[in-house]
Amino acid sequence: MKRVTSVLVAFATVFLLFAPTSFAGQRVGDQVVDVAFDYSGSPYVYGGTSPSGFDCSGFTQYVFNKVGISLNRTSGSQYYQGHSVSRSNLQPGDLLFFNYYDGGSIGHVGIYIGNNKMISAENPRDDITVASIAPDRYWGGRLVGAKRVIDEVEAESTDNDLPTGQYHDVASNHWAQDEIEYMSKKGIINGYDGSYFKPDNKVSRGEVAKMLSVSLDLGTSTSDQFSDTDGHWSEKYINAAAKAGYINGYKDGTFKPEQEITRQEIAALFDKAFKLSGSGANFDDVSSQHWAYDSIEALAASGITTGYDDGTFKPWAETKRSEFAVFLYRALY
Repeated sequence: MKRVTSVLVAFATVFLLFAPTSFAGQRVGDQVVDVAFDYSGSPYVYGGTSPSGFDCSGFTQYVFNKVGISLNRTSGSQYYQGHSVSRSNLQPGDLLFFNYYDGGSIGHVGIYIGNNKMISAENPRDDITVASIAPDRYWGGRLVGAKRVIDEVEAESTDNDLPTGQYHDVASNHWAQDEIEYMSKKGIINGYDGSYFKPDNKVSRGEVAKMLSVSLDLGTSTSDQFSDTDGHWSEKYINAAAKAGYINGYKDGTFKPEQEITRQEIAALFDKAFKLSGSGANFDDVSSQHWAYDSIEALAASGITTGYDDGTFKPWAETKRSEFAVFLYRALY
């Protein structure tokens, strides 16, 4: 079903932004550094693994996950990933490991950013900090070793090039393969480093706010709209999208920018953008009292979703990239 051309263009742009940033022409190590600085305003929290609070290995794990690389949870276990590199051969994006006393176990991990410096989640006093690793400085004297986990990913994607629209992690019998391939060939979506789509990855509310602000030319705003976005990397985009009426927060005044977006929220978003209408789906798990009932019904009536085989829609389920690819394909075509 066809929609107003301007809306199609806007949503094509939105999904292009939904895809993980490909940083065309930029090496993965530089991507890692850029992402690390995106979260440099986050506080240090022992045991923390999210922008609301990181410890050292929680920070590195989170940052690398943003570029499609999985790291173990602790600094000690991350030390056994990748391969060793010497201080003289360090590249941005390498992992640096330290102990707090001679002969001690691994106690800290950071990300090399170049120019003999690293970025890491240090402690409650310093939070996310850039520090020198020169031999005569605190961390430089405690450097145990460095590991590179990136070049293996780069080599893998380079050595196993696939035709446009095909990905190593989307098999020919994947339920969304046709839609993913078609949308990729149209240039609407792309993958990680060209060869991986990560069909089960989720997308956060903060990322959606930025995508909407950029694709719909909302600009940015410094007028705070929510109580939990101050200092978050997406704050100015969240403010702009909220002022425009595209997104809403929660009753407690928060927005939860790191929370993954749900299927019900996607339904509401599509309903607004495509001006959907219709009803009759009657999903078993969506009552007429549900806040997004009309949007979910309209999404189904428009042929964009059929729900699950058990008659449910699963409105609270987080939205996967594969699901969004199919939703958008059906809305556009």
